[in-house]
This record gives sequence, C-alpha cells and structure tokens, in this order.
Amino acid sequence: MALVSISEAARLAGINRSNLYSSYINPGKLSLSRDSAGRPKVDTSELLRVFGSLKTNATVQQAGGTERDSLQQTEGDTSGQFATDSSAALIQLLQAQLAEAKDREQAALEREQFYQQQIRELTGTLKLLEHHGQADKATRPWWRFWT
Repeated sequence: MALVSISEAARLAGINRSNLYSSYINPGKLSLSRDSAGRPKVDTSELLRVFGSLKTNATVQQAGGTERDSLQQTEGDTSGQFATDSSAALIQLLQAQLAEAKDREQAALEREQFYQQQIRELTGTLKLLEHHGQADKATRPWWRFWT
C-alpha cells in the first residue's frame, strides 16, 4: 500500500493529528515507517487495519465546512456509499498489486531458467576443457613433465 504523512493519515482516519499520536501511535496501536529522507510515514494498510475504512478528502473537508461538521454529515445515510466506494477502490488497488506481483514472479522464473541454462552450458564447457587438458598430459613426452 501507499505511505502517507502523519497529517494525511489523521485526515484519512477522520481524527486530529494530536489524537492520532496520543491514542494510536504512542501506545503502539498504529505503527510508523520512515521514508528515504527519514520522515515518519503511515502505511494505508495500517490505517485500514486500525480504523476499518478511510475517509476521502471530499468527506473530511467540504467547501466552507469544518472537519467536525463534515464528519457528522458523513455519519448520515451517505456513509454506506463512501464505504462501498472505498472498498471498490481498495479491491481495484489490490487486484493491480496482485497482477504486478504475478508479473514479477513470472519474470523471476524466466530469469531462473535462463541462469540454469547458462550453468548447464558452462558446466559442459568445463568438462570439455578438463577432458582436453587430460588428453594433452597423456600425449606429452616424459621429459616435458613441467609444462
């Protein structure tokens, strides 16, 4: 899944940032990751594990409304629609990730077959060289033992 900032994670969870820290991150209920620059990030799969469903930007902050007002509006009869939309998006994302994983696995199998073929060819070449080297030793005169 995607890594998001702490502020974005709080928005997606529908709580404020300080509450996210005090209630979920500090007690260890929600784990953090670090990006390449060392900034703390939260994996969206962790958010889904802890909170169940995520809020979209439209549900968290509507034009002219506060966060609390928009959250109260989403708790009404539209909450089922957003859960269905986020579930469908999640399913689509997971299907795309599964397809990518299958492609990577197929590429790895093809690489493995290629390298196994290379090993077989090199082993055959080594056997030929060893056999050729033994034949030379047997045909040399006895006084040329040092070569």
